[in-house]
Amino acid sequence: MRTRFGLKPTIILLLALLSLSGLTAVSCQKQPATKASLVITGKIFTGLDSPAFVEALAASEGKILATGTRKEIKKYIGPETRLIELKDGVAIPGLIDAHTHFSSGGRSLIELSFRGVDSVEKVQQMVTEKIKELPPGTPIFGREYDHTLFPGQKWPTKEDLDKVSPQNPVVIRRVDGHSAWLNSLALKISGIDKKTRDPFGGEIVRDPRTGEPTGILKESAMGLIKVRSEIKSTPEEDILRALDHARKLGLTGVQADVGLRELEIYKKLNAEGRLTLRVYAWLPIEGIDQYIKMGLRQGQGDDYLKVGFLKAFIDGTLGSGTALMFEPFADDPTKSGLPQYPEEVFYDLLEKAYANDFQVGTHAIGDKGVNWVLNAVERAQKKHGKKDLRFRVEHAQVIRPEDFPRFKELGVIASMQPTHCTTDMRFCEIRVGKERSRYAYAWRTLLDNGAVLAFGSDWPVEPLDPRRGLYSAVTRKNIEFDFPEGGWFPEQKLSLAEAIKYFTWGSAYASFEENLKGTLEPGKLADLTVFGRDIFSAEPKEILTAPITYTIIGGKVVYEQPQK
Repeated sequence: MRTRFGLKPTIILLLALLSLSGLTAVSCQKQPATKASLVITGKIFTGLDSPAFVEALAASEGKILATGTRKEIKKYIGPETRLIELKDGVAIPGLIDAHTHFSSGGRSLIELSFRGVDSVEKVQQMVTEKIKELPPGTPIFGREYDHTLFPGQKWPTKEDLDKVSPQNPVVIRRVDGHSAWLNSLALKISGIDKKTRDPFGGEIVRDPRTGEPTGILKESAMGLIKVRSEIKSTPEEDILRALDHARKLGLTGVQADVGLRELEIYKKLNAEGRLTLRVYAWLPIEGIDQYIKMGLRQGQGDDYLKVGFLKAFIDGTLGSGTALMFEPFADDPTKSGLPQYPEEVFYDLLEKAYANDFQVGTHAIGDKGVNWVLNAVERAQKKHGKKDLRFRVEHAQVIRPEDFPRFKELGVIASMQPTHCTTDMRFCEIRVGKERSRYAYAWRTLLDNGAVLAFGSDWPVEPLDPRRGLYSAVTRKNIEFDFPEGGWFPEQKLSLAEAIKYFTWGSAYASFEENLKGTLEPGKLADLTVFGRDIFSAEPKEILTAPITYTIIGGKVVYEQPQK
């Protein structure tokens, strides 16, 4: 039955009840919008295809509430809301470094650094000055020397250090961390002489005439060093130093080299609320049996700290001449790199990880090393079926043309560091020739073949500063020497939006967290990096000096540029 107004009696009764309670349909009002803890207005890059930019963003309880116009976001502003107005700058999704040695980087901040030193004589001067500060006989430890900056790119020798340090053992690691330069006393303490055999995967560089060690140890041969540093700094202090450094650079996350002991330190800092970025902690693959017994698995943890992939090594570096290549090095035809495992042993190791559902990231720089990683994944998939484990090639610096499509086919991520390109371009063509260099640091070719990239720094091999990575990706020009004009193999350059994407979404994808972070959209973590200059409208060179004005984690400001 219906009334003359066409309404059923039950509906009339409901309206009457609502009227009695003062809640008629006419007087019903929308619930007030949740008030935000943080609202940012200005130019905001979302990382999405559309809308690429918005005028405002609201965050609450660690996540993004809404993005849109200033007018749309105004309703989220309450008396307790912090307002940040971007006048000349731009906010982007929080930058995530997909490859760091974080604790080691923190320690490097207090060690003797030879980064950028361009002659043996300058190294000698610095060692001489350091000796004056220390008690007699104190070991001298340094890092980040680069012989490719020396005249003629010649390797230094023990005699170069003996001239200024006959009584102090000296150990200086090369900038890539894959070789070391020792003086005669350090070699003697370590028991290394002409009779010492090269360990598997390593080389004691020798004088071709006498067979005596020259003072250069490569790859696993560095494990023979018995000299120990006397710098007093605990792993926790190193990590805290690194955290302070990273927040000032706008980093909201890192994927970091962590052992089981350090993992406990990170857990402690997380429980104490002292982590100022999110950590995806990778573990050495050699401990896989122990991890299985312990019940450790990729992804365990929370939004601030998660167990990450297992890290493997298959080769060395171009700078040290130890990357695993199919063809010999152009500047030393007697060598083609140092594999860190026999081929079949390596395949079996990665297959074991795959069978046990572990993600693996393998350091592979030479084209043969990259090929072996892809082969290992292919074998494991054929045996155990396809799984979404997102195996990674860490560095992927030189790739054979036929291997580019295999990244997409096998679901393998290319975890790369743009600054390696702009540093190594000084010697890459010398080391591997121009033809192979066409397929080096080939970001565009990888993308054209459907691969996913994740960008990072490899700190402390390169500086942690992500602005250097963004600049390198869009220019392919050496930062210190500003060459070559137009960029090195410029067809591989990326747009700024693409470079940011792989420092954000790409890194999030590589840690299975693309639904949590990497773009600015409602429901995702409110992690942002804020520049005081609009890097989208600036000249590329200005990216390097664009001030970091805010670093925001979960809607909380963990770094704010001091007011002048």
